[in-house]
Amino acid sequence: MSIITPIALALAVVTAPAWAQAPNPAAPPADLARCENLHALFTRYSNTGGESRSGSAFDGIEANKALANCRRGNTQAGIPVLERLLRSQGFKV
Repeated sequence: MSIITPIALALAVVTAPAWAQAPNPAAPPADLARCENLHALFTRYSNTGGESRSGSAFDGIEANKALANCRRGNTQAGIPVLERLLRSQGFKV
């Protein structure tokens, strides 16, 4: 085996994480704005002080994760979560 093979293999291992991460396309402005508005509505009107996993504290964490998804360009994952959380609070969205 030549010296080039181990070097090429090492280079492939080091740069593999960069290949695995596809660039996130920016979310359409309207979708991102909707996500931000849904999160603001949830934050304003929900009681996020619960203590159990099924309580509102978990919902608050889930809402924050959904907003983070939206801000990373994945509004298709974030918006349905926020809509579901709001519906569970009695809102019509």
